[in-house]
Amino acid sequence: MSPLRTLRGLLLSLRGRRRHARSPSSGGIDWRVFGSQVHHLSEISDLSGGGAFVRTAAPRPVGSPIVLDVATAEGVALDVHARVAWVTREGMGLRFTRAIG
Repeated sequence: MSPLRTLRGLLLSLRGRRRHARSPSSGGIDWRVFGSQVHHLSEISDLSGGGAFVRTAAPRPVGSPIVLDVATAEGVALDVHARVAWVTREGMGLRFTRAIG
């Protein structure tokens, strides 16, 4: 199963739960800072219904609004909104806030 399909499935099936199962799978993700037209391609991993880790050399500051551009298996485009929850030298942990499709 592709990471993007995993992300969509987890968002739909785990929405509203306090604790989330994580999927260790990884793959590419197209993301941008909310309000920006500058897109970045990075690796996403540790997917759950509550968030994910994005590996990037230029993580955004904690609290920054991020939009993940996701395509479902059916070809439907989704904008998954998130906030940066924590930052390391390897990337940023995101907390999902909503999905708009």
